[in-house]
Amino acid sequence: MLTVSDAMPSNPSAVQVRPLSEPAEMRAAVELYREVFGLGATDPAVSPRLLISLIHNGGSVVGAFDGAEMVGFAYGFGGVDPSGAVYHYSQMAAVRADQQGRGVGRALKLGQRAHVLTTGVTAMRWAFDPVRTRNAHFNLDVLGAVARWFEPNLMGVEEVGRDRGMRTDRLIAEWDLTAEIPARAARPAPPPRVGWGERARDGEAELVGLPSDWEAFLAAGRDAAVALRERVADAMGALVADGYAAVSCQVVDRDTAVYRFVRDA
Repeated sequence: MLTVSDAMPSNPSAVQVRPLSEPAEMRAAVELYREVFGLGATDPAVSPRLLISLIHNGGSVVGAFDGAEMVGFAYGFGGVDPSGAVYHYSQMAAVRADQQGRGVGRALKLGQRAHVLTTGVTAMRWAFDPVRTRNAHFNLDVLGAVARWFEPNLMGVEEVGRDRGMRTDRLIAEWDLTAEIPARAARPAPPPRVGWGERARDGEAELVGLPSDWEAFLAAGRDAAVALRERVADAMGALVADGYAAVSCQVVDRDTAVYRFVRDA
């Protein structure tokens, strides 16, 4: 069992992370998923039956609990890519809105990592929306994952939830589960500001700018958000095709976050 204080020693929180096992826990996880991602009661979502099947067939299903109350959960399953590389694919991690900022997401991923390592697998992959820069910062700077692949419109135009009607571009992160979690002091210095959807050079690195708060930008105008997604897809798709990988995403001023891409080793 992992606690938030294990994951973040300066935080005295009593939140604990452990594998889920009971059907009632699976139902609670599905409800939390619907709440976090703004899905209605009839929208498609992960099912309790799927989660139960995963835990009996090599998958991961872990929950974060504050006392008896579930405040976050994550699940995943085994994967093999065309080269034969074996990894654990983390399909989703969700933290209730009122619990964000406590280190729950970090504890969830560390708990999932601990579970996966018991199976002998040492790599994890997952997809994330590149325009949501807070999540990108967590994946790249906090956990130390590297986004090596870009999938344009991976799941087609979104039909449900907060991004209804928008394309579903995704960066694919890969996390070495045997590596040390990066120390805050070891993170790179914030890069210079770059215009939203634009590219810039910083030494050997390539930079891409985005709004630091996508939800606020989206609320201000969907047409502008759709157009910016197109520009970001063009920029990131070209970089990955040219052998670059995203290694950092940091807020550089009140409105802007900047990705750093470097040549992939």
